Amino acid sequence: MLIQEAMSVFWQSLRDTWEELLPLTVVNIVWFLSWALPLFAVVSVGIPILTFLLLIVGVLLFPVSTAGIYYVTHRVARGKTFHFADFVDGVRIYWWRAILWLLANLLVIWLIWVNLWFYSGRVEGLLGLAIGGFWLALMLFWFVMQLYFWPMLIQLEDPRMLLAWRNSALLILVNPFYAFFFVSFTLLIAVLSTIVAIILIFAGMTIIALLGNNAVLILLHKLGKIDDPRPPTPPV
Repeated sequence: MLIQEAMSVFWQSLRDTWEELLPLTVVNIVWFLSWALPLFAVVSVGIPILTFLLLIVGVLLFPVSTAGIYYVTHRVARGKTFHFADFVDGVRIYWWRAILWLLANLLVIWLIWVNLWFYSGRVEGLLGLAIGGFWLALMLFWFVMQLYFWPMLIQLEDPRMLLAWRNSALLILVNPFYAFFFVSFTLLIAVLSTIVAIILIFAGMTIIALLGNNAVLILLHKLGKIDDPRPPTPPV
């Protein structure tokens, strides 16, 4: 049943994007420009200190603006409308968590890479392959957790990051097939956005965020953890 629900998440996210196309396009463009302009400016600036500052600004604004995207798409996934002020609110509320999220991801990726490098040069044969496979699987699991992280964090009444990561891991383990389809749809949009730049600029991140929010809310509802995020409208 949850595999069917995973399919419905994809189509629901596309419908949400169409129904809220203009405001979602606006916030997606703001999201893209917020981090892309400083990074693009790095190429043309010849002053080392200014280049370094622009690089830092661009890298930090990526997770901060991403938090704003997930915040507004959380409203859309609950069947609500939003205004640009909601995007600003999302950035204001979650900006420091977004920076910590980025740092945590960099730390985890570095630790996994160090372990892969360390064991690959010291352990050979089947044991070496098994250890390498373990760390690669751990990296994949961590990546999938990040797709659940922001929708889960925003859903929590007490938005604690460790709790959001723990719950994200539990959602994957509860139904790995659901997670597989969800990740596949997310990768499909990410690849299309990479190939066709206009999708990335105008809609790519909002569709990915909608996929995440819809996936988490529907799964939590099916597990009996929350009420229906989109209760049917009572007849007049």
